[in-house]
Amino acid sequence: MQKLYEFGATLQFGLVEAIDAGRHMLKVNIPALENMHTDWLPMLTAAAGGNCFYSLPDVGELVACILDARGESGVVLGALYNQNDTAPAQSNDMWVKQFSNGTVISHDRKSGEVCVQTSGTVVVEADTVLIKASDITLDAPSTTATGSLLVQGKLTYQGGMAGSGGGSAAASIAGTIKVKGGDVVADGKSLKSHTHPDLTSGGHTGTPD
Repeated sequence: MQKLYEFGATLQFGLVEAIDAGRHMLKVNIPALENMHTDWLPMLTAAAGGNCFYSLPDVGELVACILDARGESGVVLGALYNQNDTAPAQSNDMWVKQFSNGTVISHDRKSGEVCVQTSGTVVVEADTVLIKASDITLDAPSTTATGSLLVQGKLTYQGGMAGSGGGSAAASIAGTIKVKGGDVVADGKSLKSHTHPDLTSGGHTGTPD
């Protein structure tokens, strides 16, 4: 006959007092149990195998725990919003990841907007990056491409163009160049207004046609 064991577990709320980041474990102070200090408790995570999710609360955060009858073992279920730590959004359409340094990653499923706000650097490392969009706006004081840049469509610029390098020539263009309503100046000489010597006996000069 199978032996029956008495077992009881309780739901408790407490404050994080120590963190073991390597083991993803916490020690918690439980005010309702005369400020009892728990042993190291593992904290639940969304996945911990081939797919992993890693995130830990800070010291002082309010968490919910399941403890055994003696309070010797258990698990931290997660953190809780409260009067001191309020929710970063007020809509169930929002998914938000907010960090203490001010960085916020959010998604509004109603509008479809994905937003990354940070004062640091956003780094994407990949063999290939493919961006498909109906329109892209780069709103930055300067943009640098460290490698070759291929534009397969029409290139239009409004703020002027400057360049250097390129081996034997700063620019090499195969095809016809058309200038409308402007001029071409090389070493201070205008293509429109410079004069050619008249090689006839009169020695007159004239402007280019």
